[in-house]
Amino acid sequence: MYAFQVHPREVEEIKGGQVTEVTGLQETLDAAFDQSNLDQGPGIGFNFNSSVSRTHDVRELLLGVAFGTDVESLVAAEGLSYRLASAMDNRSNPALFAVSAHRVEGKEVRRSIILWTFPQQAVFRFSAGSDNAVIDLMDAFNRESNLRKAALFSGENSRVDFLGGQVLDLQGSASNKPAADFWVGKFLDAQLQLGAREGSRLLAKTLRDTHDKCKEDPGAQAQIHAAILGINSSNQSLFSLQEVEERYLSGRAAEVFHSQVRQEPVRTSRFQLDGSTFDSQIHYRIYTLQTGVIVSVPFEATESIKIIEEGDQRMLNVFGAIEEEKLRSRRG
Repeated sequence: MYAFQVHPREVEEIKGGQVTEVTGLQETLDAAFDQSNLDQGPGIGFNFNSSVSRTHDVRELLLGVAFGTDVESLVAAEGLSYRLASAMDNRSNPALFAVSAHRVEGKEVRRSIILWTFPQQAVFRFSAGSDNAVIDLMDAFNRESNLRKAALFSGENSRVDFLGGQVLDLQGSASNKPAADFWVGKFLDAQLQLGAREGSRLLAKTLRDTHDKCKEDPGAQAQIHAAILGINSSNQSLFSLQEVEERYLSGRAAEVFHSQVRQEPVRTSRFQLDGSTFDSQIHYRIYTLQTGVIVSVPFEATESIKIIEEGDQRMLNVFGAIEEEKLRSRRG
């Protein structure tokens, strides 16, 4: 493990090196890792100069930490700290930057690298010698660690590994978006990428939360229902939150949907729709009967229907008073 005291733009003032005692620190960081769900965080992919050579400055430094000699590993960790300081500006606070390398149990040639930043004065007492660092945890750690940023990278020393990773940025809200963007964009030189399950789960959750927040606006809720129906019946395989908003929503529904996820890289990142994941989160069902009748059941009304098994057929049973009736043309 390596640790450095990093000030915005102050490359000359970086102090640190290899951490001389990691036993107590490792236990605390292991707990922080488990609580953060970093390994399930948003995926990122490096912005490669060439898809053929896969050259990328951060990737080369990570490989140096993971697979280099002791000297090469230290030099690579220092390189990451210099890069972080250069990416920060005056809106960023001084931080403790930690780089930890881990062997993966049962996989001798595989390594994991975790990059952490913490508000150093709040959670650590840090001292650095000429080539080493000592970190003492302070009582404020658990209270202040919500300010942390982190990134996880895993793989072997091969051409097809360390092409991206997962990130955690608990400061990535709209109010401080410029300050937060340096972590993924400037420091890591990467872009957020949503996997199929993660993106489908996020889309379903955003639609449900929007529906719940629009309970006083039946028109907005109707748009959410129509959006779910449109997504399920669409031949389109790739979606983004921004595309769903622009295609299906307007007015109050669009405003509330937009407010649920404001981070631009997440909103615009396209993902393959995982139908089973989306349906399991949305609890919205569409039934086509033998008569040609289509019944759509929104998630808040699923308990009002019954499925009856009769021989080799499944019968739909629904009963309720008509509250509203509309006649629409196919072009409407």
